[in-house]
Amino acid sequence: MDVNLAMTRLTEITFIFPNDHQNEKEWNRTFGALLMGIPNCRELNFMPVSEKNLPSTSFRATSVNYPQIVLGTSLPIQAVFGCVSIRNGIDLAGTWEQLAETEAIDNVLKSSEVPNDHSITALYARLKGHLIDMDHSGVNIPVPLFEKSKWEELTQKLSQITNIYRYPGEEWPFIIPANEEEFQADITDFSAPRTLKFELVYDEYNALPILQFALITDLSRNELEEAFPHPYGYAIPGLEDIFRSVMVDSPWSKDVLIRIDLYYKGNEAELTDWETGEWLVKSGGRINY
Repeated sequence: MDVNLAMTRLTEITFIFPNDHQNEKEWNRTFGALLMGIPNCRELNFMPVSEKNLPSTSFRATSVNYPQIVLGTSLPIQAVFGCVSIRNGIDLAGTWEQLAETEAIDNVLKSSEVPNDHSITALYARLKGHLIDMDHSGVNIPVPLFEKSKWEELTQKLSQITNIYRYPGEEWPFIIPANEEEFQADITDFSAPRTLKFELVYDEYNALPILQFALITDLSRNELEEAFPHPYGYAIPGLEDIFRSVMVDSPWSKDVLIRIDLYYKGNEAELTDWETGEWLVKSGGRINY
């Protein structure tokens, strides 16, 4: 690995949400409360299991028009698809407002029935106390909004600054947190979970960008199907034995969708090759340009 490229190494992935209007503030507050219920979340930062691994993942809200993804690297990156962008930068001045008000959110829920809808409030109410971790975050980039050459340029640049791996048979590459030695060579240690991963999807099926968050729960498949019945919840074909998906309404739903993938309760005594990253590393292989 070129020493100059190593200096630009990706240190953090930050999701930034608009926070100017009251409905945006309320949505951010509830989504923030949902994330803060995950044990690994500290002030809306998710650090890898090993403190030497990079990147970390964080969430912020500030004065922007649409959700953005900001990459902590000095390598110039600018990818725009619809109203969403992925860019490099360190200017993360925004913070989530009134995160401590989870009690107020809970009191509102107690005063009325949990709505049967796609609201962030309904999601929070059904998942409170049942979240263990976040496996990965990600973004779906619609093919009509992003030329193939730009997609290839984006993955090429990411391969210079982080450990990114193919998902076999699909255009779904994953960034896996890794230490400096693994960045220079490759990942060979599969003894611990590799969270949070970050997924990029070159999406030929959806017309709008999708921000996706894969949450690990302590609920069984039956429990999640009962909590999120059709049409509020659904299974992605081929992945129905792994998680159940929920589309969540937001103030920006006309321009960008938000999907929550809820992983079923797993076997705590045994790590899978997905959790450790081994399957992606060995079956997909690292992307190198």
